[in-house]
Amino acid sequence: MIVQGHEITGPRSLRTHTLVVGSGSGGGVAAYRLAEAGVDTIVVEEGGHHVAAEFNQREEDMYPMLYRSGGQQMTSDGMISVMQGSCYGGGTVINVSDAFDIPTEVLAHWQRTYGTKEWTEKSLEASYARVHRDLNVKRINKSLVNRNNGLLLEAAQKLNWSAEVMHSNRKGCVGSGYCLLGCSYDARLGTNLTYLPWAVEKGAHVYTDVRCDRLERIDGSRWRVHCTVVERGLRAARHPLTITCERVVLAASAIFTPAILQRSGLGDGLPQLGKNLTLQPQLGMIGRFDQGDEIVHWRGAPQSVEVNEFADNTVERGLGGFRLEGIGGAIGPVLTMAPGFGREHKRFGKSMRNLSATLVLVPDQPSGAVSYQWAPDGRVAPKIDYVMQDEWKQRLKTGMRRGAELLFAAGAREIAFANQAFPSLKGPDELRRIADFPIEPGWVAFISAHNQGTCRMGTSAANSVVDQTLKVHGVDNVYVMDGSVMPTSAATHTMIPIMAAADFAIHRMLQP
Repeated sequence: MIVQGHEITGPRSLRTHTLVVGSGSGGGVAAYRLAEAGVDTIVVEEGGHHVAAEFNQREEDMYPMLYRSGGQQMTSDGMISVMQGSCYGGGTVINVSDAFDIPTEVLAHWQRTYGTKEWTEKSLEASYARVHRDLNVKRINKSLVNRNNGLLLEAAQKLNWSAEVMHSNRKGCVGSGYCLLGCSYDARLGTNLTYLPWAVEKGAHVYTDVRCDRLERIDGSRWRVHCTVVERGLRAARHPLTITCERVVLAASAIFTPAILQRSGLGDGLPQLGKNLTLQPQLGMIGRFDQGDEIVHWRGAPQSVEVNEFADNTVERGLGGFRLEGIGGAIGPVLTMAPGFGREHKRFGKSMRNLSATLVLVPDQPSGAVSYQWAPDGRVAPKIDYVMQDEWKQRLKTGMRRGAELLFAAGAREIAFANQAFPSLKGPDELRRIADFPIEPGWVAFISAHNQGTCRMGTSAANSVVDQTLKVHGVDNVYVMDGSVMPTSAATHTMIPIMAAADFAIHRMLQP
């Protein structure tokens, strides 16, 4: 059963065995695996329940409908847009469907540095297999690789660089290109089309437009969870809703799960709560091609090719290098990569059919923290502080240079980055100017879609928030199953890693 907020006309009290907070990658998997095992389960999701018929492919409608803060959530310095889905299905409704596992070297780094000996390729193997099967994870059909991504593949082959077509969780894709705005064709197998409906079929109840505010301990290890039914849109409080349960699974994201724990008074003794944030900021770059050379980045699979020649995960930290990936689809985000104002910006806009769009992805180290302010009606405003390390900046500039080399090899006449003051590059002889690229607030705009780490996994409350079962240290029957448990950046797209982590943790939880 799915109950939407507008159907709740007054205060309500509910009971269940396990409450899952959040319906995205982690919450969706957890809800289904629990319900499948016969566990009485309720899911609460602050966003609304929407279906394909509502996805009208218009940015001005879809961003407010499907994204946290309409896609305008930012770091405190305004330099990074922290993008999050906030709807039934969470980020799996608005991502570009890329399906990657955690690199072997990253798992090894976690084992060495954080003691997570139980998290290995072997131990996760069955969970990955289940998730891949459930989501139809396959390599993207070459017919969906648009020219924007195809150029990267062709140029990489010309330069003898390693590159490949990605895997994704699509089925029946028509190549409309509107992935970032919700799939109007139900071709992306997010939790909204898989785990959540499957959980409902097994008896789970899903309540949308319901915000989880705090947990209250009752009767020893049982919990009374205080929630608020919110008005869709501005999310003003409408009615209180309480849920009494034996167990809570928090899957509200690396930005908001710590808020629930803190407001519940569970932060004492957990000095790492809300810290160790990784954002893996991505820098957009565009290539302008000749007028007769049409790219049309907004058709086909927006992100279908990765250039991984420089994705060095073999360093001691288990993280390093960078990747180059095609992107496209929504016009607005691509235009944010165009430099200048007025006529200069319009010049790029008029060349939209001839623009390529590429992201430079640089795995980062934990260097951020989230703190919170609560409004009287319970709404929470996160303050996302993030500091880019010098080593990360140098890898970014190396990635920019290599990316520009790639686009010039593909035939680009001009290359620009998401910076309003840095002049575009007109040829390979200008690559040296990248060394002076300013990485400062007000100059450059980054995007983050992979927030992780604020409830990281480890061996003790001194160095982490959850243990290797993903249970909160020192707190009975409260678990975290979202990107916040990653000890560092997973160094890849996070949908599959989060799903596999939730699957792994739930199977362990249900063992007699």
